[in-house]
Amino acid sequence: MTALVERKTMRQLCLDHLTLSDLTALELIEVASETGCSSVSLFVKPLPLGPYRDLIHDCAARRDVVQALRRSGLRTGIVEPFMLQEDTDWAELERTVDLTAELGGRVNALGFDPDSARLRDAMCRLAGLAKSAGVEMAIEAFPLSAVVTQGDALELAMSAGSHVGLCLDTLHVVRSGWSWDDIASLPPERIFHVQLNDGPREPPADRYREATIARLPPGEGEFGLEAFVPLIPSSATVAIEAPFIAAEDATPVERARIAVQATRRLLGEL
Repeated sequence: MTALVERKTMRQLCLDHLTLSDLTALELIEVASETGCSSVSLFVKPLPLGPYRDLIHDCAARRDVVQALRRSGLRTGIVEPFMLQEDTDWAELERTVDLTAELGGRVNALGFDPDSARLRDAMCRLAGLAKSAGVEMAIEAFPLSAVVTQGDALELAMSAGSHVGLCLDTLHVVRSGWSWDDIASLPPERIFHVQLNDGPREPPADRYREATIARLPPGEGEFGLEAFVPLIPSSATVAIEAPFIAAEDATPVERARIAVQATRRLLGEL
């Protein structure tokens, strides 16, 4: 009975696709289920990062993923990519928003257009599509993008509507120069999705490599995440986005379990 009570009090975790970027969506769903996660975030179109099928246009691939989610009982966290650029393909984004609604997920937007006025208009336009489809939207700050800090992302979210909030990635917070005290100043109701990961205090020379494949599991670096955990709103999705360099012979389940257990320790659940 005690074990059952403890399990009920453990925070539900989302396994974000970048953590195991070499897996397909179907493989990620299987691993997330085996490691006790309650949801997954998905890449839904072909990308250089991994072997992703085109769930936007390939009806059979989309059906396979929807059925796998139903069988596993997993929910969908955020859906990616939604990258707003100078030459954004709006027809493609509209179809991706519709797919997000079908999967029951949340739009996650990154801004790369250097024209701030045009980017703001684009965020508002995407937010309108999301609202019409009945889904929430998060904006992710990324120091290597045009939306550098959480403050920049919040300003855009406030302009785009009450259904728009933040995807808060701990790596991006630290690398943008923000502190956890700065995060404490954000309106908690605007923090929709939190991506936990860790790393060294000083950034490496190759920031892109760090962001895509060389982070650390939560609590195993120098970000001081213990000070951040109490700031996570109870309404926010807590996700693991921690692609780290593992032993060459480690299986996907073993890699995921390392990240999940590290997160549970950070949350005080192990």
